[in-house]
Amino acid sequence: MNPVDAVFTLAFWGITIPLLGWALLTIGAVLYARSAGQEVQALRGPLPRVPSVSVLVPAHNEAEVIEATVRALHAQTYPDLEILVIDDASTDDTPAILARLAGELPRLRVLNVPPGQGGKGKSRTLNLGLPHARGEVIAVYDADNTPEPDALHLLVAALLADPKLAAVNGKVRTRNRDASLLTRFIALEFMYFQWLYQGGRWQLRRLSTLMGTNYVIWHRYLTALGGFDEASLVDDTEMSFRLMQAGYGIRWVPFAVTWEQEPDTYPVWFRQRMRWSKGNFYVTFKYLPLALSHPYPLGLELLYLVLNFLVFFPSLLMSTAVLVLGLLGVAHVTLPGPFTALWVLSYLLFVGQMWLVVTLEDRRLSNYLLGPLSYFTYAQLFIPVSLGALRSYLGDALRGRQGTWVKTPRKKENA
Repeated sequence: MNPVDAVFTLAFWGITIPLLGWALLTIGAVLYARSAGQEVQALRGPLPRVPSVSVLVPAHNEAEVIEATVRALHAQTYPDLEILVIDDASTDDTPAILARLAGELPRLRVLNVPPGQGGKGKSRTLNLGLPHARGEVIAVYDADNTPEPDALHLLVAALLADPKLAAVNGKVRTRNRDASLLTRFIALEFMYFQWLYQGGRWQLRRLSTLMGTNYVIWHRYLTALGGFDEASLVDDTEMSFRLMQAGYGIRWVPFAVTWEQEPDTYPVWFRQRMRWSKGNFYVTFKYLPLALSHPYPLGLELLYLVLNFLVFFPSLLMSTAVLVLGLLGVAHVTLPGPFTALWVLSYLLFVGQMWLVVTLEDRRLSNYLLGPLSYFTYAQLFIPVSLGALRSYLGDALRGRQGTWVKTPRKKENA
């Protein structure tokens, strides 16, 4: 077997195996969508009891978006609610906006990070706010989120409905979808990820993970686990693994919806996804020893991270390289067998999964057109992200450095 054939073979299986797993999750997602549509009516009814909820909103230089977020949270239909915005040493107009809102909105409290302790990341900011939270339930929202009015009610209702749950996560949708082609791809990616990886996994294995915003968790469990890991760049993934390790359940519900602003330019998107990917490498290596001795659920969850960041995207790179070499006439695959047809079937499997998700969520014609295109465009952008994140993580690990939090800048949106 020549080197090109070897690379093609690795790329083919590195793409096909994850896609087959995602095909199974697609079936689960369709089944879950049917049952969730019936369940939401019951959860919209009166709650058996109304635990107090403290909403934590970490905020660092969020002047462009913070007022809309606070007003959306204050408009929640949930009755027993306090909103704690933790101002993480903002240097823009965020403090002035929060001071004005605090005088107007009775549910709002503003906490200021002490001088010299700011700018150390989301987990650190949440931990500083946690001792001030009075609620039996903690909710977390990013500073650019505008949840729908019944989001908290539905999250708490789902939490109360199952005593095995420690946390419930809602759906995240893209508020600025039409800002650019990139935001349209991001909106499609979020639909795909949430319905397959969250909805499909819950239907088939009763597993889910937190997504960093629009979730509720019992205060007592969060305290028992020692709060958030301040060394992690992905507070949601790391907390999910700790909850699973402790035997606590997490659920995703598609009917509790928040809308958030996504990056509309590639440089901002790249920095955000580098942080996410680097954080996922941290979680992978932190929990690898435990996952080997606890194959379910930790091992299964870790397998997803490995297939995604260490198998699928590198395989995309190899597949693209073989394709380019073939088009340039430099080298060709000489393997016998219907490998080209099998590769086409793998691509069609990807497109079919995309279209099913679009049918479940947002049936705009543009989404059906972007789905097939995303494989050759948007998905390829993750190749430099994954490689750069792995290089950065290993560099920090070898030098004994902690990962640096990189804030995603916001933009003013038209009302």
